[in-house]
Amino acid sequence: MLRRRWWTALALTVGAAGAVVLGTAEPGLAAAGTVAPYVDMSNSQVGMLDQAAGAGLKTYTAAFVIGSGCNQIWGDTLPVGNDPNVDGEIDKARSEGAEPIISSGGAAGLPLAWTCTDQASIVAGYQNLIDTYHVTALDFDIEGAAIADTASIQRNMQALKTLKDKDSGLTFSVTLPVLPNGLTADGVNLVKAAHDAGVKLDIVNVMAMDYYQGDQDMGKAATDAASATLGQIQGVDSSYTYGNIGITPMIGTNDDGSTFSLDNAQSVASWARTQGVGRLAFWSVDRDQSCGSLAGDVHPDASSTCSGVSQNPLDFTKAFVG
Repeated sequence: MLRRRWWTALALTVGAAGAVVLGTAEPGLAAAGTVAPYVDMSNSQVGMLDQAAGAGLKTYTAAFVIGSGCNQIWGDTLPVGNDPNVDGEIDKARSEGAEPIISSGGAAGLPLAWTCTDQASIVAGYQNLIDTYHVTALDFDIEGAAIADTASIQRNMQALKTLKDKDSGLTFSVTLPVLPNGLTADGVNLVKAAHDAGVKLDIVNVMAMDYYQGDQDMGKAATDAASATLGQIQGVDSSYTYGNIGITPMIGTNDDGSTFSLDNAQSVASWARTQGVGRLAFWSVDRDQSCGSLAGDVHPDASSTCSGVSQNPLDFTKAFVG
């Protein structure tokens, strides 16, 4: 599932294979830091997760669960807990030592609170994700028109508050569109909605990609976006720190034609370690390989199954580990 950016026009209007070891406290990262790249669980290249897990990947973000009325399904339309492909892949990765963060939403779907208006069903649905996959971390990737849907956002934050009150060990992240100068106004309003509901988000994860602003240093754009976002969310709650920031670039060729290179990955990872950034991720493990069949391993357009740049398998994963 190629990750197209429905929010681009809105954002522009508003805000002009080697050994790897990853986990919740990797050497060189701040104690709170996690490297958790996204894996498109409905993608034919999900076998890349096996390679990464077999090489020592400790954490990944499993994408995407989407709402279907008051039910939840994976992006391939099979129900949560009854998808032999996805469920089997999660079980296999876990047997190899890789634990998932379950992500809902994405560019082509919506989290449950956006498709269901019954608050009890929303809470039960998120609890089902936690119980079915034995996880303590949920991510909500909120894009397109969803980020401006205030009623759905309020339902989502109230559900998180209910779950957190029941189990303080749960962690919640929101993954939001960003420009190099920070979140859009809707993104800031979403963080305010969490605050109003009594929820401090564990991670505000910025999608440092697809800015549609022309050629630029995508590494610097990512760190600029993270810095600006921290300032914005501190305006909502001064207790937020870099430990509450996540950075998620799109490796290699982006949909807007820009390129996030291996050098960019190394510079962002180094900066994140220095600042104590709470989470590093990228879209996606499925793409962490060259497009090999084309001259120079280069692909002119963003592909869902390869990076579009010359690389060895898992080079970006290793670069983010540092």
